[in-house]
Amino acid sequence: MSSFREYRQRANLSQMQLAENLNVTQACISRWENSTSYPELETAKRISAQLHMSLDAIYDNPSHVGPWEIPIYEKLTGKGVKVIVSKSKYCLFMSIHEMMALLPWEKGQGPRPEVGPDDFFGFLSSQSNMKPLIRPDSVNVIFRNEHIYDSQIHLVSLHGADCVLARICKTAQNIMVLTDIEKGEYSIFKEDDLKNEELKIFGVVIQTRNNLF
Repeated sequence: MSSFREYRQRANLSQMQLAENLNVTQACISRWENSTSYPELETAKRISAQLHMSLDAIYDNPSHVGPWEIPIYEKLTGKGVKVIVSKSKYCLFMSIHEMMALLPWEKGQGPRPEVGPDDFFGFLSSQSNMKPLIRPDSVNVIFRNEHIYDSQIHLVSLHGADCVLARICKTAQNIMVLTDIEKGEYSIFKEDDLKNEELKIFGVVIQTRNNLF
């Protein structure tokens, strides 16, 4: 169950707490989170009720239509460590049709790739320095991709710091990362900075949502 850990964390349950609720051992929870085994059907039904997780997701057999529940992070470190959003009111669902319609794709890149729920996540931003493009306390749908989409808002890590939303403009020589629209603050990077991860791109914003009740 590749997403099992995230569902458990969203429910604010430890492995031991969930194990007690399901009348199984903590070792079972660990094996499920590492996808080394799967629960029996009756246990899977209890998991579904406890974590609001579909049986398809439990058995790593996602629907080809959706909608899928997409994880929302309130923090993402430069090393990719994720912190699940703690505000239970936020919930993000997307269908395959919506994903394909929002997918950024430029001329010359060939046909659009097939995508699934693992290609997207939500990022809860508290930033006020990207207005009016990004509003504080908005949930931004991120398409996981290291490609630079010129003049678009990306989720980036600068010099290994925690991720922030920034607008990227690329020229033949430089990559300009605008971190404060109001003040016009920006940093300049080179292509080599992408290789040594001084500038690390985690994805591009494809949609900003302000109401997720």
